[in-house]
Amino acid sequence: MINGIGTDGLDPGLTVGVIAAGLLASAFFSGCETGYMTVSRVRLRRLTRRTNRRLHLLRQHLRDIEDPIMTCLIGTNLSNVLVTAVVTAVLTARFGTSGQGLALLVSSVLLITLGEILPKVLYREYPERMMITSVPALEAFRRLVTPVRWFLRGYSFLWRAALPPSREGDEASLDRNNLAALLLSNSIPETQDRRFREAMDRFLRLSRVDLRRIVRPVSELVTLSASATRSDCIAAAVRSGHSRLPVIDDDQRRPQGYLLVRDLLFWQEPTDTPPAEEPVGIPRQLMRSFLEVDADMSPYELFEELGSQGSQLALVVDRRGEALGMVTREDLVEEVVGSIRDEFDGAAARFVAPASDR
Repeated sequence: MINGIGTDGLDPGLTVGVIAAGLLASAFFSGCETGYMTVSRVRLRRLTRRTNRRLHLLRQHLRDIEDPIMTCLIGTNLSNVLVTAVVTAVLTARFGTSGQGLALLVSSVLLITLGEILPKVLYREYPERMMITSVPALEAFRRLVTPVRWFLRGYSFLWRAALPPSREGDEASLDRNNLAALLLSNSIPETQDRRFREAMDRFLRLSRVDLRRIVRPVSELVTLSASATRSDCIAAAVRSGHSRLPVIDDDQRRPQGYLLVRDLLFWQEPTDTPPAEEPVGIPRQLMRSFLEVDADMSPYELFEELGSQGSQLALVVDRRGEALGMVTREDLVEEVVGSIRDEFDGAAARFVAPASDR
């Protein structure tokens, strides 16, 4: 009888503990692998306003993502081998050679369910939160397996040196000119060629556009006072033709949120309000909070953030937290396709207050 894991001489509690630890480690490394690929650098940039060593470490890992991904793969494989070996030893000692097939089934179910699917779902749903929590432990393991990482990097380097380069060369990249040539290589009707080229050119230039140029300053917005009555809100909505109206604090002159006109129309006044009196002040229940974004974002990053948060507009602030203005998803689209007009864009200008309202 072998005096080791999975034999009769082993404490059952120790065996279960080893298997549980292996599954936990496998879940951790596979979850981190998904987290690195899912984490949003836009949301991390918003978090950098707070000094956080873990956040700084995570940003360092993302600069050279190949190395932490390799670390995750090393940890995942070591954990999976440990779990498979322990389960196989236990079941083989109990059932003999017939236990090997059962061990394969049991270890596969455990590793796929608890070591892969569940942690990957968790890290995909909450990538920033989970990665900021996990990065110190992963950094410790990364340093622990430094010799293995160096060996694998050298092995990868040798393969890249041995394989012939691509026909375009190692320095080839899909830059602006190459992308435009690729998109324009197909046949395009002559009447649409000029408009397509112009839209494509605006799209490719969008990455270099300063977000501050797109921002609509607070002074040019159709806004509501926090003390406005329901009649004031409806009148401002009718006059401007806008469905979302920013609410400005009377003292700070900073947007505190915005009012969706649809909410106001269906709002039921409290029954204890006298009929002759109209409540003063926008109800707190109707105030919707802004998505605040950094002015240093690129339009691409802002579009990603609006989509991930399910928002149509964002409040742009500078590094001091001062409000610069607002940007809508439509503003970003118009940078590419030009001005968008609908049936409501008649007399009222988009988001710009008449002179009497400023």
